[in-house]
Amino acid sequence: MASEIKSFQENIRKTFIWYSLTPVIVIVITAFIIFIAAWGISLRESTRDDNEGITKRIENVMNDYYSMVDDVSAVMVDSDSNNKKDAIFSAMYEATSDYDELGEMVILDGANNQIFSSSDGTYPFLTKRGMTNWGVWKLAKNNPNQTRTILFEGKLFVVRSVYENDKLQYGIFYIVPPEVIRNQFKGEDKTVFITDNLGWVYLYNNKVLMDDLGRVEPQLENTYGYTTIDGHIFYSYRNDSDMGISVYTISDIHRSIRTVETILVIIIVIFIGIILISYRNADNSSKEYTRDVKKIEQAFESVQQGDLDVSLDIDSSKEFQIIGRDFNQMLEGLKEEIAQNQELAENAAFSQVKQLESQFNPHFLFNTLDNIRFMAKIDAKAADKMIVSLSGLLRYSIRETRDEVTVREDLHNLQLYLNILQIRFNKRFSYTIDVSEEIYDCLIPKLVIQPLIENAIKYGFEGRETLDVKIRGTQHQDNIVFVCEDDGAGMDESLLAELKQQLEGEKNESSHLGLYNIHRRIQLMYKGDYGLNIESVKDRGTTVRVTIPKHR
Repeated sequence: MASEIKSFQENIRKTFIWYSLTPVIVIVITAFIIFIAAWGISLRESTRDDNEGITKRIENVMNDYYSMVDDVSAVMVDSDSNNKKDAIFSAMYEATSDYDELGEMVILDGANNQIFSSSDGTYPFLTKRGMTNWGVWKLAKNNPNQTRTILFEGKLFVVRSVYENDKLQYGIFYIVPPEVIRNQFKGEDKTVFITDNLGWVYLYNNKVLMDDLGRVEPQLENTYGYTTIDGHIFYSYRNDSDMGISVYTISDIHRSIRTVETILVIIIVIFIGIILISYRNADNSSKEYTRDVKKIEQAFESVQQGDLDVSLDIDSSKEFQIIGRDFNQMLEGLKEEIAQNQELAENAAFSQVKQLESQFNPHFLFNTLDNIRFMAKIDAKAADKMIVSLSGLLRYSIRETRDEVTVREDLHNLQLYLNILQIRFNKRFSYTIDVSEEIYDCLIPKLVIQPLIENAIKYGFEGRETLDVKIRGTQHQDNIVFVCEDDGAGMDESLLAELKQQLEGEKNESSHLGLYNIHRRIQLMYKGDYGLNIESVKDRGTTVRVTIPKHR
């Protein structure tokens, strides 16, 4: 027996539960693993990067102090005794101009006598007789004519001994301002220690990881990377400078792990809640999607009954949203097609009406009939020709109801119109027609050429006695191209730009109805890159180009 086919709503509910929650569980677990790995890598890299940045900044400061001590050494050897003090202060101010503190400098001669001090302080660890071979003095004497760094009694010294002919001449001792060094790691969120190479702490921002003697914890001093101290996990990184300074940066991983554990618990609780809510709302969701299917069904029924104003507004899922969007676009396209067909019909009718208005308005009729009356007295044949041409124009405009005619037919009507113009303007008006015979049997919109002549007559005679118009028609690839060129008054750039802008619009709000009507009819009839193009130069004439697809 065949299994019972379940309802669309039930299938959606089960599909939602299985295909939604299962991937979410996998993704959350995978994402959490990736997060832990990325967090560990980021922690190690940030600890190393911070350490290297602090080390580089401190080395830059110490280089300034080294240079200053070297300059002072040169002053002691080369300068006169009268200006040595000023020169020393000048070297100190120049080297420490970028820092908030000047620091202290003491200079002793080879007999341990103080010959210069930048402050009023006393320095028994330098001047006492028993200290000349110990501590700071010992480092200076062991490195003759070299600048070195030493941490002594909580102070950081830059020292240099000056020898001449193996005889000690001076001992230069500069006490580095601690605040200048502290500013190089101020604001760091990690634990930072500045020590000498033996591990004695000079500066720090967290005292927790120091022993009672003022040294960093032995595990940190001897271990790089992860280490455990009193049950807490740390990641440490140390950088030993050539200047006798070591920089430690330490990240408290134990505290971060507690944060990660808290986040994990929160995620698990939230996820359990999501699962429970998802199961509970699966039925409601399936009903919601079923309602969307019903909406689609009702919309199609409405269209079948002729209601084209219906629309689908669906946001429940991507697939239904696409169906709704495409359905709405389909209806919009259908309504647009109907509107364009209606506009095309109205446009064709409007073109015929405007043609009659243009040809047979009182001014045109008055001039034509007056010319016939005048010609009837002096040239009966010319009058007869005008009458025949006028009746032909009436017959073509009123009786011909097709939207498309052959080039041959439209040229015949054009000739009737030109006959009247030729008699009316006589020698003031001349024209030439050069249309390729290979396009005579091709179809074009009715009355597409005559408005070009009308436009040339209307604007070309302004301020001119004569006007010459050339009509050319050729086949270019798969298109038919008509060109109407005159040598009349032409248009200025602003009027030409206005006409081109009007041709690009879907509605005409100007008085240039003839050209716009042709252009719009061609676009609606053939739906392509077809229509009118106008070029004109003031006092040199106007050229209108019409492009139509070739068909018979």
